[in-house]
Amino acid sequence: MHRRAAIPRSLLARPTLARVRQLALIGTGWSLIGLGALMSPLPGPFGFPVALAGGVILLRNSSDARRLFVRLKRRHPRLLSPVERIRVKLRHRRNAARAKAAATA
Repeated sequence: MHRRAAIPRSLLARPTLARVRQLALIGTGWSLIGLGALMSPLPGPFGFPVALAGGVILLRNSSDARRLFVRLKRRHPRLLSPVERIRVKLRHRRNAARAKAAATA
């Protein structure tokens, strides 16, 4: 039987820099969503872009948020189709930029 290498408890308890960064970005995303909700009664569309930016940050850094987004997308496809179109368009732009950078390098 194969034995695992022992990992000291001090390393397991200490969060890594990547995990701290991820938690900070998740907190930032939720904060922006809350700020957007607070700004929504103001005249003009000021709250929506802020909340949308918070949602983007949250979707990029939280697997739970991604899972919830996919579930909502399946249940309400017409409601979230504009968001999905924007996501696909941005993904195509990003892939084209990567392919162009790889071709020139």
